[in-house]
Amino acid sequence: MRRMLGLFFAVFALLLVAAPAFAQAPASSTATGDSTKWVIITAGFAMAIASAVCGYAQSKATVAACEGLARNPGARPGIQFALILALILIESMALYTFVIIFAKVKLG
Repeated sequence: MRRMLGLFFAVFALLLVAAPAFAQAPASSTATGDSTKWVIITAGFAMAIASAVCGYAQSKATVAACEGLARNPGARPGIQFALILALILIESMALYTFVIIFAKVKLG
């Protein structure tokens, strides 16, 4: 326990010392069109990753619901409700990502 506490304080001290290094201003503070291109490119990658993760999560949820229905058809209403709720929440993650990216690219 004492060793873990010492490790925690060492990491905490290292993070306190490293923080000013990230607070420095860049050498050229002028905003160029080049930075806007990177925002658009990274936004595309972010949406692609969010869509891929959402698709994977939706497929896993659907597979689990189908297996649950195959094993216990009497539990259909509960499984169906849980599946629809899960699919809505998973899809909302992709939509929130889209809204954030749209706002960043449009306003940024």
